[in-house]
Formats: sequence, structure tokens, C-alpha cells
Amino acid sequence: MKNEIRHNGLIFDIVGNRVDVAVTPESACSSCKAAAICVVSDTEDKVISVVTEHPEIYEIGEQVEVAVGRGMGVKAVLLAYVVPFMVLLAALLALLGAGAGEVAAGLLSLGAVGIYYICLYFFRKHIESEIVFKINKLK
Repeated sequence: MKNEIRHNGLIFDIVGNRVDVAVTPESACSSCKAAAICVVSDTEDKVISVVTEHPEIYEIGEQVEVAVGRGMGVKAVLLAYVVPFMVLLAALLALLGAGAGEVAAGLLSLGAVGIYYICLYFFRKHIESEIVFKINKLK
């Protein structure tokens, strides 16, 4: 389906109805001959936990495909990057407008972003229920 972001991965753990899949991100650097010695290329595995109704059909070490809807990917980017930037900017401008010093405004703005991420942490179960990954066997 065109409206999904798909990645191949390797199952490394199955606990209950959760399947943990290690996915190696493919960046633009993956085809570069110098990628092995370059510090810019990111090849660290990412772990994706997928809840499935039938975990018994999967085996540890099996290659699978993990998919998520594009809309859910956009939502994740908004929550992780765009909203915190807006919180930082709004807090900074409000504090500077209220007459706070630059250092204090900067530190308090970073604190506001920290509070935002703490709130995200407490609402993680709700967010996990909205951003759903699918797992498929490779053919």
C-alpha cells in the first residue's frame, strides 16, 4: 500500500503478544563506499515493538516487514520534533517579552521543553495505542 512506510527487520524477541523487531534504517549514505568509516551515516538498529494477535506464527531470527501508516509517521514527527520546538520558541518569546534576562529565558525555555517531554512520557500508553505498527511475513 502506498500510504504506508515499510521496513524489513529481524525478529529478536517475542514476549506475550509483543514481537520486537530490529530494523536497520536505510539512509542516503547506505550506497556510499565510505559509509563504513563516516561518522555521519546512521546504521544503528532501531527496535520496534509490534503487538500482534498471533505471535506464535513468528520465530526469533525470522525476517519480517514492519509497516506504519504515513499519517501516523507524521504524527510521531510532530510530537517528537515540531511541538517541542514550538514550546521552546513560545516560552522563549514570552519570557523575553516579560522582561526576563536572556540566560534565564533560555534556561526556562529548555525547562519547558523538558516538562513537555515528561508529559509525553506519562501519556505514552495513549500515544502507543494511536500509533500502530503492523508486522508481515516476507514472501
